[in-house]
Amino acid sequence: MSKFVKIIMFWSAVVPLLFTVSADEVDNFIKDVQVSTFDCPADDSNPRVDNYLMDSGITLEQSIKLKVHKAHWLICVGSTEKAKQLILGLLAENMLSQASESYASIHYQLGFIFDVNDDPRKCEYYQLSKQLSKDKFGDIYLSSQLGLITECGADKQDFGVKLGQLFSLIEAYSQQGNIKALAHIHNNIGLLYSSIGQRVLAAEEYEKSYRLGLTVYEEKNQLAPLISIISALTGSGDFDNAKRMIDELGEGNSRVNTPLTNSWYHFALSRHYYVTENYEEMKKSLSKWNIFLTQISNQEMTKIYDWYATAVCLHYKDKGCVEAFLDKQNDINTAMTARFSRQERYLGFLVKAYLFMENIEAAKGSFDKYTSISLEKMRRQQGSGRVLGVAHLHNRISGLETNLEEFERKRWQAAFIILGITFCFALLAYWTVGRAYLKKLATDPLTGLLNEQVVLSKIRKIKSTNSERVNTLVLINVSNLGDIQSQYGSTESKNLLTQLASCLKHATRDLDIVGRVSADQFIVCLQDIQESIAKESFNRIESALSNLAVVSKKRQNIEPVIVMHVYNANTGLSDVDEVILEIRKNRHKVT
Repeated sequence: MSKFVKIIMFWSAVVPLLFTVSADEVDNFIKDVQVSTFDCPADDSNPRVDNYLMDSGITLEQSIKLKVHKAHWLICVGSTEKAKQLILGLLAENMLSQASESYASIHYQLGFIFDVNDDPRKCEYYQLSKQLSKDKFGDIYLSSQLGLITECGADKQDFGVKLGQLFSLIEAYSQQGNIKALAHIHNNIGLLYSSIGQRVLAAEEYEKSYRLGLTVYEEKNQLAPLISIISALTGSGDFDNAKRMIDELGEGNSRVNTPLTNSWYHFALSRHYYVTENYEEMKKSLSKWNIFLTQISNQEMTKIYDWYATAVCLHYKDKGCVEAFLDKQNDINTAMTARFSRQERYLGFLVKAYLFMENIEAAKGSFDKYTSISLEKMRRQQGSGRVLGVAHLHNRISGLETNLEEFERKRWQAAFIILGITFCFALLAYWTVGRAYLKKLATDPLTGLLNEQVVLSKIRKIKSTNSERVNTLVLINVSNLGDIQSQYGSTESKNLLTQLASCLKHATRDLDIVGRVSADQFIVCLQDIQESIAKESFNRIESALSNLAVVSKKRQNIEPVIVMHVYNANTGLSDVDEVILEIRKNRHKVT
């Protein structure tokens, strides 16, 4: 053996000994970086964890604690698959004491990972970690309890019992003054409300969790509840407040800037554009989201991304893209997770996708699931004593049912071609012209808004709200329209009305009812909305109209005088004709 080789071998054996850390240093580090199960380790601790794990001088117990800490950190940054493999490796080594905190912790972590991926094994591990931590490790015990209450035993336990258990925990931890635990419990109350479709109540609990967390968590850990708030607000149809919370998430993310928080932000933004059908902006957000998704291992978010990307394909009628997604749903490894495959919005999307692909049987199957889940959700809402969004669900069911019926008619029309090409083309022409004619009958020809007959008919069908929400009517009158027509001519007055209608379209939401009710009057109806949000919407409409700038062909400024009248009620609006008549009798400007 050469002298050079001997020197290398000597130093390769000696150098690790020279740099081996002391046991006290590692113990102190583990103590300093340890956090509760409902908190997240600091990102800057991870490089030192990796360095210590490579050190040959650490003890077996230290190695186990460092790996458990790393698994916790991996879960927090969204790398759940890597965390799972690390934990399974620890269990395979069979070196952990079953009485240790590490053993209880990794069983809770496995339960959480299975929970994220909607794996039914979550309940088994939550139960085991609860037994292992009872009377010994309080944070693990609480987290395990919350997992079991919120996610398990849905068919065996009454919702009221679960809610009672959570409020008992609130009382107990309030006496202890444990703010982190209280934030964690409020988040789970939100999850429980979400499970029965009570989105408004869920949003309130998530916001409590968020506000409490602001006082005790680092900024990165403060952002997670925002995703839940945004989801609940979106689910309740409160898109304006959802967008405001998305903007708040974006501001926080700009300071934190991790792959996971970036993924959260673009997920929330993509979903917002999806539910508001803004596909151009959705495409931009999806392209950014995809970059960050590749940096984390979260199967569920990846599948949601595929769904949203396919929704864009469906909008632009990309048949190959839609077909590829639907093929994935037949494979258990690539299909949407069970948690999302039971959502009305996803099932509604499947109905439309299958109709687009002309697979009527699959569309019917998805529609049947949609109806079953929607009706079950309504039943559970009624059982909880607060019925929220039932009429909205009925409308969505009816809309999908109409799509199916329409598709069924088209399929029969195609079949009739075999019996007679001439007859089929005549029928198709009648169908096309008839639809166009019906649309024309429903629309004001000048502004494109709903005409008086149709808009008032829709408003009359609106039902009463609960005590915390209102139905709002806004009657808008161009009081000097006659003068404008006399001074500038009918062409300019028509141009003014067209621009005013365009203003109203942009200042209102898709679910608002907007129409023209006379030559110089328009109406906006905001249904089943919080009074404060109704006021904000009214201010937004007023601001848009006050900034309406109309210039004649001769470069003269046309100054319309806009008078607005507002009517709020908790009752239904079957008497809308009387309300409008009363407003017209007592006109006054609202400023």
